[in-house]
Amino acid sequence: MKYNLTICLAFALLIACKNKSQESKVAETSQHQPEIAANTQPSQSSEDGITGTWKLKLEAYDDNKNKILDEAERKKGFRNNYLFRFNADGSCKIQEFYKGHYEVKTESNKKMLHVYRDRIVGEEEKDPPPDVYRIISLSKNELVLLEDLGNLAFWVFERAN
Repeated sequence: MKYNLTICLAFALLIACKNKSQESKVAETSQHQPEIAANTQPSQSSEDGITGTWKLKLEAYDDNKNKILDEAERKKGFRNNYLFRFNADGSCKIQEFYKGHYEVKTESNKKMLHVYRDRIVGEEEKDPPPDVYRIISLSKNELVLLEDLGNLAFWVFERAN
């Protein structure tokens, strides 16, 4: 809960700072705050194109381990059921059962998607580690992810809304 409040405050601060970015003279005490907000704020605006509901339409494996979804690998893929709902505020739903949040980050010139599932109260003592995916491609109607752990499975999603 504290983490969500921190994210909300950082987001509000980032928006406030962005609106005042044209003013070159800012009080010294506020100069450090935009830097903190910029470092902690995930890129969840509708500009990143990932917001919305995504249904998994194909799971395929990177047989040649080149981290590219080749046509032969796509043809060998199979249908699977999985769903993400990414909201503009950084929150998300995973499989309609779980709540969490997500971040799109650039790491080593690669767009990475970090999906954090909230812990299940009464079943888990702490939040599980995030699922991390490399964003292979993102268009209006298709999102292709490569699981970061092992780099073996591609997940091809289609926009549901």
